[in-house]
Amino acid sequence: MKLLRNLLIGSYLIGGLAWPAFAQTETVTLPEAIDRALEHATTTRIAEAEKEAAEAGSGLLSSDYIPKINSSLSYTRSQFPQIVTPIRRQGAFPPLDDQLYEANIQADWEIFDFGESRAIRQKAKALADAANVKYELAKMETIESTVSAFVQLQQLRELRRVQQGRLEALKKSKEQLESLYREGRIANVDLLKIEDTIVDAKTSVTATNNNIDQILETLSDNLALQDPLVLEEVVPLKFENDFLFNPDRAHAEQAPSVMAAREKKQAAQFEVKASYRAFLPQFNLFAAEQLRSGADLEIDDQWMVGIRLNIPLFAGKKIVNNQVKKSEARSQEIRLEQARQQYRQQLNKLINAQFETQERIQATETRVTYLEETYRVEFSSYRKGRTTLTDLLTTESKLNSVRAELIARRAQLRMLNLNTAVLTGQLTREIAIKMAEGEQL
Repeated sequence: MKLLRNLLIGSYLIGGLAWPAFAQTETVTLPEAIDRALEHATTTRIAEAEKEAAEAGSGLLSSDYIPKINSSLSYTRSQFPQIVTPIRRQGAFPPLDDQLYEANIQADWEIFDFGESRAIRQKAKALADAANVKYELAKMETIESTVSAFVQLQQLRELRRVQQGRLEALKKSKEQLESLYREGRIANVDLLKIEDTIVDAKTSVTATNNNIDQILETLSDNLALQDPLVLEEVVPLKFENDFLFNPDRAHAEQAPSVMAAREKKQAAQFEVKASYRAFLPQFNLFAAEQLRSGADLEIDDQWMVGIRLNIPLFAGKKIVNNQVKKSEARSQEIRLEQARQQYRQQLNKLINAQFETQERIQATETRVTYLEETYRVEFSSYRKGRTTLTDLLTTESKLNSVRAELIARRAQLRMLNLNTAVLTGQLTREIAIKMAEGEQL
């Protein structure tokens, strides 16, 4: 779960630097960005490779029940003659030679080991299931990070629009004040105050553009674009509507983090079973074909078949290994319990934050309406000389601060919805797009 970041960018940031011209020829929509991120994001590709490796390790070909077939070729020259072929007839002496050519092919088939191989396969299957859960989680996190980038860009886009409007209003107010100053109706200090406010606004412009640049750079990397995006190439989102995502399947056992921990616990338990069965006998069938020849290259062949019983008598290393595996299994049980606890705590925290943010959005909308009316009244009073410029600028600053807060709260609610959907394992491409636009599911 990624932390909420860059949500309340600051109620007083302003945007307006010139954008560098990159060679992007098309706009990028959110659905297109999600599809491209799922294909190119490094976290998703790593998780997919690990899933494929785990699945390969759990396949039938990895089982010890599959026969093992080996072959070998050799040439030997010895100081003293060696037996070339075994005795074929009673009383006959086998041929000898100081040069031997030999070819062997052997097959070995484990037919019964009291469940050790089966437990090892079950462990590999559980690990493959855990890797698949992690892969699905990685895809959801990739979708989340892509949508989050679009949400943050839209937040900054809205913020910059509001604050650029403020900057233009300040410049117009300065022109009006200069006219009043020439008429002798205000003091020079009023002009200095508004000039200082304009300088502060321009400084904030730089900060906002820097934030936009950083998000665009990260988004471009995740999409594997050759040239970095510019803001005009990112299709805007709708920020007018808000809704609160309420997960309908919020059971802990279906959460990706809990599912992965449960599969790892099962894998550890199967490994304990396998370590126990390593102390039991094993039955193997074997077969071999051998070709031998001396320097005369007269080939003699013979075959052998049989059954072998391996009986472990003492293996201190296996005893220690069994104790280690039991301890690891207990550790995985505790990790599963921890995963369930963390899920419940995080879900409760997210749901509370969602409701709180929704209420704050409603309260902030009311404050914006109130401050807009207050500013209009105070501006009229200032023109009539009934209030000071300091009071007017204070109200104007509060108004823009609250407008910025409203934009940030709307972005925050979308981010909280995304976090909740990832935590509960319910985030899909379609759901994420609707969340970004503030549409009901």
